[in-house]
Order: sequence, then structure tokens, then C-alpha cells
Amino acid sequence: MAFAKLTAKKATALTPQVVTIIVDDSGSMEGQKAQDATKGVQDVVITIQAGNQGSSGSRFLVSVAKFGSSTIPMVEAVRPETISMNQLSFSADSGSTEMADALDWAARAVQKGIDDCRRLTGFVEEGAPTPLVLFFSDGANTGRDVTSAAQVLKGIRFAGSGIDVVAVGIGMDQDAFPVMQQIASKPELAINIDPAQLAAFLADVGATVMKGENIKTMVDNY
Repeated sequence: MAFAKLTAKKATALTPQVVTIIVDDSGSMEGQKAQDATKGVQDVVITIQAGNQGSSGSRFLVSVAKFGSSTIPMVEAVRPETISMNQLSFSADSGSTEMADALDWAARAVQKGIDDCRRLTGFVEEGAPTPLVLFFSDGANTGRDVTSAAQVLKGIRFAGSGIDVVAVGIGMDQDAFPVMQQIASKPELAINIDPAQLAAFLADVGATVMKGENIKTMVDNY
């Protein structure tokens, strides 16, 4: 796939990027989707780990959680090299689909990552890539309304602007998809992909993040 350059901003040890991934682990993800989510998220982290080698500091701070009836953090605002692949496994046994709780966790994780960046000696916020949140789900929200939680997440400020929230439906029914449009930071960052595309989509995320390229352009290709 072709990617268009968005900005000269690229993650470095002095301008790290905060990357947060939240994956639906409810019963509807059982089978191939859970397997593809596991492989895809692991591949994203492996790609980031490889790109971080040789750096005196960390180019990324990574958070990953799975959610169902509750949200289970896997890693939270950590350096990628500290993550074990055994920590990143999805098994579709987490119950229902409580999206608002997952968004609450995401807001806390993103803010923690930003605060950690701001404590770095020499950190220049205006030179760092925008924090990125990736939210994946394949079914309708079964919990409380997401409006308030989504607003808090999207309201986080960074470098005088906001953050990027990409909301990805995984073969989601069209009548359930509007909730993803509420979650995304921009309408064009809400996307509904075929379940068979999940692993490839996550692979493209890893490549896009590492190259400092336009996440919107990547989304437009699906």
C-alpha cells in the first residue's frame, strides 16, 4: 500500500510517541479474530522494538489493554523493549462489550504516557508525533453510553492540539458502527474492516508508525 507523508515529525529518544492499543476480547471475538488480534498486536510491538534498537532512550511508550465486561491492562506506558510477547494474548473470554470502561482506561494510559514524556530532559512537545490510540471492536456496545468517555479521551491536549483516535470495527454490523464514529477523533478515522484484514491492518499500523507516516492515509486504503 502507498503512504503519503504527513509531517516531518518522527519518534526519537527526545520526541517519543505515545501509542495505545485497545482490543475487544469479548466472546464474539472467538476463533480466528482473537488469533489475528494476538498476532497483529504482537507484530506491531515487535516492529516498534526493532525500530527502537540502538537508541539511547525510547522512541515509543506503549500501552495495550483488552476489554470485555471489564478492561484488563496488559502493559501501560512502558518502553517497548520491556514487553514480552507472552503478555499480549487475546482469547475472547472476557465477557460482554463494555466500551466506555475501555475508553476510560485509554484516557488514563495516554495521559500517563504524555506525562512521562514531559518529564524527559530535553523533551520538546511540539517536535513529537501526535499520540495515537487504536480502538478495535467487532460488536455492539453492551455497556453505558460512550459519549462522555470518548469526549474525555479525545479532549486530551498535546502540543496545543488533540490526539489521534482511530476506531476500527472488525466486521461490525452497520447499525452498531455509529458508536465507532463517536469514538474516533475525526469521522474519517472510523473504519469498518473485514475480519480477514485484521492482521494485515495491524501490520500496516506498525509500518506507518515506524516511518512517521500519515495514519489517515493508511486508513483510507481500507
